[in-house]
Amino acid sequence: MRLTKLKVRNFRCYKAETSFLIDDLTAIIGKNDIGKSTLLEALDSFFNDKVDQSDLSNNADTNSIELTCYFEGIPTQIVLDTTVPTSPNEEGILNIENQLEVKKVFTFAAKKSSAIYLVANYPDDTRLANLLSMKNTPLKNYAEELGVDLEGLNKTKNPPIRERIRNHIGGGRSVKEFKVDGNVDNEDNLKAIWSSLKKLLPVFSLFKVDKSLDDKDGDIQDPMKVAINEALALPEIQTLLEQVETKVKEASTDVADRTIEKLKDFDETISERLKSDFSKTPTYNKIFDLTLLNENNIPLNKRGSGIRRLVLLSFFQAQAEKRKAEASAPSIIYAIEEPETSQHPNHQKLLIESLVKLSNRPNVQVLFSTHSANLVREIPIHSLRYISLDDNGNIVIENGKNPDGSDNDTVIGKIIKTLGILPNPTDRVKVLLYVEGNHDVEALKRYSHILNADNHAIIDLTTTIEVGYVITGGSALKHYIKHKHLEGLGKPAVHIYDNDVAEYRTAVNRINGENNPNKKAFNTTKLELENYLHHEAIVEAYTETGINNLTLDPITDTRDVPLYVAEKLYNRDGEDWTTLPSEDQKDKASDKKKLLNTKAVEKMTLARIRERGAYDELILWFNTIKQFTN
Repeated sequence: MRLTKLKVRNFRCYKAETSFLIDDLTAIIGKNDIGKSTLLEALDSFFNDKVDQSDLSNNADTNSIELTCYFEGIPTQIVLDTTVPTSPNEEGILNIENQLEVKKVFTFAAKKSSAIYLVANYPDDTRLANLLSMKNTPLKNYAEELGVDLEGLNKTKNPPIRERIRNHIGGGRSVKEFKVDGNVDNEDNLKAIWSSLKKLLPVFSLFKVDKSLDDKDGDIQDPMKVAINEALALPEIQTLLEQVETKVKEASTDVADRTIEKLKDFDETISERLKSDFSKTPTYNKIFDLTLLNENNIPLNKRGSGIRRLVLLSFFQAQAEKRKAEASAPSIIYAIEEPETSQHPNHQKLLIESLVKLSNRPNVQVLFSTHSANLVREIPIHSLRYISLDDNGNIVIENGKNPDGSDNDTVIGKIIKTLGILPNPTDRVKVLLYVEGNHDVEALKRYSHILNADNHAIIDLTTTIEVGYVITGGSALKHYIKHKHLEGLGKPAVHIYDNDVAEYRTAVNRINGENNPNKKAFNTTKLELENYLHHEAIVEAYTETGINNLTLDPITDTRDVPLYVAEKLYNRDGEDWTTLPSEDQKDKASDKKKLLNTKAVEKMTLARIRERGAYDELILWFNTIKQFTN
């Protein structure tokens, strides 16, 4: 299941009911003390029951905190209270949008109490109000009382009986709220239903920014202790330890017994009151000490705070995945407060790339709060959440995208202003070249160098300082900023995009449709820039890296070249490409792009460019770029 929304009420600064939309990757942005961390801790409270009275809003209108989570992707058939799968929609446990809507209420009176409710689109007829609460025998009796025909049903299973009763009574549905846990009678079948539903919920793990990082840091020690305990629990280790214990007992008991015998020479009465005893079980986890050392044997807790925090983040992910496995949870949610803390800008970039990649994995969601412009530049616009106060002092959460999918210019402007994200092009740049990704830049530079060697009138992108590059791949905030702000510089612009994405074909038509003499856009006539390669150039590039005997068919204009090369290399190693999951195939194909757009392009010649039918098209692109530099 996938978490799509949190509603919070009376939790700390969120007195009024406030909705927070959640994506696979969600970045929370706002000024200090505005409520960013509070949202992550509200989720932690929902999933892990980490709530106490201090969490109740100071101005709360009741003595209860309400946290409601919405989940989509509910299986069409699930097991609720018996071994028979049933439709959660038909059973009436999903809301009107076919989501599982779970509300947790924490009440503080003489003592803390909690209750869990399902908010669902449930049948209206009052005769069906308690249907889910009935266990098997009362359910059968109720069906008989209503005159429901149960002929042909397995009467030991509840779902088909409930279905027959619902069909017998009929009627419409409306939104209802019913308690499934918290002061619910043990005989109430809803407890069993909630017990089954809980197993479908994601595991939620929160990494907080204020974790201790001193020499006694438990977060550093604990994972290492866990590793030792897990090793000591292995059957083969247990066998060896038992042998050690036996030998130690035999040797030490012999010494003890001989000592007692010697005591008899001094005082018979003392020796009579002594005996050897080996009753205390040894604790091996206190004997072994595990730490992480660098190449100079410096332990982790003596390293810089940035390195320690990176390691802790890795531990956090490893332990969260372990929790997911132990709970057999179908999905996992990572929440991280200010991951950029103590990190060098280079590490910040690697970190955000890792978080984005992590969020792209199946059944994984990532949320984080941040003040870092470096991180936010890399985030897709639909993942941005901005928290601020309105004119009345109420907290408002706004999204990077409008409900219709368009960019929310107002919110993005607020984010840019808050984080101070500004482009900084130099005056020497005369033309901006917009491309899809870094690999395109590398390929275009090398093609221009090859063509320039034959005709010096053609611009050489490897040496010119008059061309600035704008990476437009995806829908990240940095691209929005560059488009909007760099456009205001009045620089001519050339756009070159692959032909495999409809969005880029539309963009090219839109740009050219402006009839602006300072703007020109192209789609590749072939599928992607990799399709301009000659198969012999690719083979030679891999041969240079030590991979021999790679055989490729001539490249066509429509073949997915990175995927094709990845498949050939995988099968060459004796593996079966068809057995590899599609996500792994895509990852391997993506890994090939760098070599294809660098070393393979360097193996291209004028003859090979002409053979691929690429010469005239490349010349057109480079001449268009050059005319704007004059």
